[in-house]
Amino acid sequence: MIKPGVRIFGIRPELALAYSIVSEVFRKYGATPVITSCIDGKHMNASLHYAGAAMDLRSRDIIPITQGKILVEGKEALGDDFDFILEGDHFHLEFQPKNTYGT
Repeated sequence: MIKPGVRIFGIRPELALAYSIVSEVFRKYGATPVITSCIDGKHMNASLHYAGAAMDLRSRDIIPITQGKILVEGKEALGDDFDFILEGDHFHLEFQPKNTYGT
């Protein structure tokens, strides 16, 4: 689900795949994955949001113990090329490869 007004045009395909993966984890715990920010909003100057490589997902409607479970399982399902962090009222999801492939 996408919050009205959120701009998703220009996100990286890897981020779309990551959203699909974490959405399954959210649903496993009866939570609805709501995108609250992608390339829109106010973020740090060097934020990966502006490069289409990050999004925020609402967490405020999820009880803390379930937030923790989603965080742990989401990180495990995504692997090392993604960061999945709980930042107060939202999860921050970003594509940030740690290694260059083919080297």
